[in-house]
Amino acid sequence: MKKVDFINKENLKTARENVGMTTFFVSQKITKSKEDLVLMWENGKSLPTWPQVNKLAKIFSISELTFFSDKPIKRNKAIPDYRVGRNVEDIDRVQKLVNFVIRRQEWLEQKLKEQGRKNILQGGGRNLNSPCQLALFIREKLGIDLNEIKKISGNGARKKVLKYLIEKAENNGIFVSKTISYHRIEVKEMRGLFISNDYCPFIVLNRRDSLSAQIFSLVHEFAHLFRKTEAISNSLEFRKTNKYLDNEEIFCNRAAVELLLPIEYFLKSFYSKDDIDSLSETYKVSTLAIFYRLKDLGKIRKNEANKIETEIRKESEQNLVEKKKKKQKGGSHINNMRDSNGGLFNRVVSNYYFENKIGYTEASNLLNFSVENL
Repeated sequence: MKKVDFINKENLKTARENVGMTTFFVSQKITKSKEDLVLMWENGKSLPTWPQVNKLAKIFSISELTFFSDKPIKRNKAIPDYRVGRNVEDIDRVQKLVNFVIRRQEWLEQKLKEQGRKNILQGGGRNLNSPCQLALFIREKLGIDLNEIKKISGNGARKKVLKYLIEKAENNGIFVSKTISYHRIEVKEMRGLFISNDYCPFIVLNRRDSLSAQIFSLVHEFAHLFRKTEAISNSLEFRKTNKYLDNEEIFCNRAAVELLLPIEYFLKSFYSKDDIDSLSETYKVSTLAIFYRLKDLGKIRKNEANKIETEIRKESEQNLVEKKKKKQKGGSHINNMRDSNGGLFNRVVSNYYFENKIGYTEASNLLNFSVENL
């Protein structure tokens, strides 16, 4: 197979680093050989064949021509990765999502900058030193009313609460979206993502997660936004029980707990499993989060704690299995992408289109479906 005559080694390296992959990992995606071919190409010791260039372009989601251009690829900013138990096999899926969001932010920033629509909330709580202070600050700035959340009940209550919180964010210029179905990002790989931008900060939730976990993750990402600390996250843990969990993650999870489950709401001396189930329905947070909050407050009897936790964990795992089965049934591409884009992004793109500021093709490419279907 004929090899190419030339390849831009720096563009090859930057494209690979932008998706967070090692040279050997990419090599294994291209060939069954145990040689690190990509390292050899980057070092100028060898050149790829045309089919291999085609595979590289697909892996990095860029044009083949980029490897032969003198124009350097823009290096993506690095987003702090706080995930526990991450591995090289799932890095590429999450990095593709990060790149996808950054490209959208570049387009949005250009448009919103023209209007002078800078986000004034981002970073507003960075000087607050306690999770409780940050929780109160977020609640005040976004206008979150916990009594309104408590009033929401019946079928679809958690979905309504999630929608309520997303609307509070979007009304303040915070873009909230969900993972894209074809990226196939599992819950253990990522639960939430925050990427800062002066004009269009983005929060992404994992569509495969339970609704109660999405609610918690959303508030967790609010904490990152108000502290302006970018992050890829996969933990809901707010206690210092895992040495691999970064302190910033613990702080933001603690702020989420303080916001959703204020200490003044728990007046009883001790709580049972039935109490926990009832509280979960009231506050729309998972039973596991409720349990950990009560245990942290010393309101779970020590001789009952292990039994209750085991029971809750089994129920939580079963709920995720059930949700995954439902998701496997699919759904239309348009509905999935509308959900993945998020309401605010859909509105911004459609407004530019219907005001004749952008064309049909540009709008549809941004949305990943025909703009006429909005």
